[in-house]
Amino acid sequence: MADEKLTLTLEGKAAEKLATLAMESGHSPAVYAALMIEDYFEREMAEIGALKAAVKSADEGNLVPHEEVVRRLRAAIDRAGQDAA
Repeated sequence: MADEKLTLTLEGKAAEKLATLAMESGHSPAVYAALMIEDYFEREMAEIGALKAAVKSADEGNLVPHEEVVRRLRAAIDRAGQDAA
């Protein structure tokens, strides 16, 4: 596993929340910052993977015609209106 040194400056509410979290838990702010970045990285990589898969699928011709999308949206709007009534 490669290590990367990073200097991070937090201000305002983010700095306050991190300091409170660290104080309440007894862990250092650096521990939480590293965990938060790692979690964010995992979510971003998953989103990038999903977007690439969607583009590949579209490139392969797996598309829904515009008219069908409009029909589905109108049906969903109608159902939502009936549920609200």
